[in-house]
Amino acid sequence: MARLPRLGAWLLVLVLACAGYAPARAQTPLTLAVGGATASWRPQVRVQGMLDDEGLRDALSSGLPLRFQFRVELWEKGVFDRLAGTHRAALAVLQDPLDGGYTLGNGRAERRFATLTEIEGGLEAAFASTLHPSRQGRYYYIAVLEVETLSLSDLEELQRWLRGEAQPAVAGRRSVGRAVQSGLQRAVSRIIGLPTRRYEVRSPIFSPR
Repeated sequence: MARLPRLGAWLLVLVLACAGYAPARAQTPLTLAVGGATASWRPQVRVQGMLDDEGLRDALSSGLPLRFQFRVELWEKGVFDRLAGTHRAALAVLQDPLDGGYTLGNGRAERRFATLTEIEGGLEAAFASTLHPSRQGRYYYIAVLEVETLSLSDLEELQRWLRGEAQPAVAGRRSVGRAVQSGLQRAVSRIIGLPTRRYEVRSPIFSPR
């Protein structure tokens, strides 16, 4: 039997693994409200109990970093809804194997926390947005949070990504073939058990006045 090329073999592994994989649906720990006139109708994001998730806790205790990608959008309601603004935040959390504490970083600065509850408070602070309507009308917010478990070999690339720098393959510092292989390896890692989560919430429609 002829040997499959390396890329073909990776793709075969992905197909076979996906056939028996069904991700569990998690209850959303992300909530979204709208501040009143005194808060300029800004979005109010809360994160509660997210890191009670056993899969995410196990990943952290195993020494794997978690990457958080957050986006909140302001939409103006009309015949055709119009995107009026976007706020984004990207952070990573890693547990210290020596003292059990946690580091929360965005690629430029890091903060230390003692507990996962404190980490959730740090995430809320990072997700805080100055988005608000600039005129009267009918509006709503949509917030999306994606959580990804990374391998330790991804840490250097993670720091570049958090700082908004180009991916190595895109910038020409690494071969495209190697980048594709790395991506496939990450995909296989997620399929075989490393957790990923995606939460999306929408606010009620509101009218500034």
